[in-house]
Amino acid sequence: MRKNINKLVAVAIGVSVMSGSTIPVFAADTTTQNTSTITSVQAQTNVKSILTLEDAIKAAVSNSETLTLDEQKISYQDKINGVNEKIDDATSTITDDKKNLDNDTADNSLNQAKQQRDFDEDKLVQKTTTAYNGIVTSQKQIDKATKALEIKNKELNDTKLKNSLGIVTTIDLTSTQLEIESLQNTQKSSQNKLKDAEDSFKVLTGKDVTQYTLEQDIKYDTFKIDSSVDEYLDNIIENYLKYSTQLIKLNKDYLDDNKVSEPTKPSDEPFVKKDISTMNVKEYDDYVNSLSDYNAVRQKYVTDLSARLVYLNSKLGAYTSETNINETKKKFKDQLRSFYTNLLTTEDSINLLKKNIELSNKQLSNAKLRYDLGLITKSDYNTQVVSSEDLDIQLRSAIDSYNTLKEEIQKPWIAFS
Repeated sequence: MRKNINKLVAVAIGVSVMSGSTIPVFAADTTTQNTSTITSVQAQTNVKSILTLEDAIKAAVSNSETLTLDEQKISYQDKINGVNEKIDDATSTITDDKKNLDNDTADNSLNQAKQQRDFDEDKLVQKTTTAYNGIVTSQKQIDKATKALEIKNKELNDTKLKNSLGIVTTIDLTSTQLEIESLQNTQKSSQNKLKDAEDSFKVLTGKDVTQYTLEQDIKYDTFKIDSSVDEYLDNIIENYLKYSTQLIKLNKDYLDDNKVSEPTKPSDEPFVKKDISTMNVKEYDDYVNSLSDYNAVRQKYVTDLSARLVYLNSKLGAYTSETNINETKKKFKDQLRSFYTNLLTTEDSINLLKKNIELSNKQLSNAKLRYDLGLITKSDYNTQVVSSEDLDIQLRSAIDSYNTLKEEIQKPWIAFS
């Protein structure tokens, strides 16, 4: 008889290894409980419709006041540009260079407003994605915690029985009770955090997520920079700061082409005042004209100095802006390089987690067989199920972090705006 049992175990283990990707579920007490669980799940599925991530993103976009404001900014910037162009056309003293600068600056402002609208949408998409995946992960963590509590409560009952029989001490019983209390506190905290996340999600999308079933899958596509990392990051950052860089260049080119030199200082010789009571008409006219010329020369010098001062301040401003944006590019590049390093590290972690999950699935299949044969208790088996689910949650969290890093590298305005 023992030989037959050994053969049965060997054959079953062989089958479980081949089907290692199948994760056994929690062991139920009775067939009635299992049927009840299935019925409950089916009823819940029938009541709640599925809210896909794509639908959630569409809802967030429609619900966004920021994007509505962005559209208004684009519309009004276009109107403002039109009015400024008419002002330039009606101003006879404006130079062609100044008119070209105004037109180019206006176009740049409009393009930047459109770009900002796209940036804000990308940020909103990522924010919604993070919130959506976070809720799913929290739900899984709470579900795992509930199962862990079930196991601990069963263990507590067993410990109480053993304590009454004198097999274990009161200290062991107290230890188990404290573990349960800790699990209960953790679960309560997780539930509160989930409630906060659900409330935030409703503000973000206008959707009450508790009325929906969310997609459980999370996409995972690896990202590699095939060319030079430096070149790739430089191009991404240049695109991000494109219109800010263009505006600085427009002003620099205009200032270079319209230099205001230091004016020549007029003579310091003061104007000699005379007694006009002794002058005839011609002498008086000559005197008044000379005084007017003297004052005009002095005033022109002051005006030219003011223009020179404005020019110097503008040059300094352009130089400062150029320096600041170059420093910003360097800072962004360092941060993006760090993101990419973290991305590769996270990818390694994901690969290792997948291997651990594959091993865990095989171990679970074997544990299920041992449980069915009565070689291990239900609690022992369910403990392994919870551990396996914890690995799945770790993998999901790692993939979520990976996807966020990937988006931040490809769209740095998500991280830096």
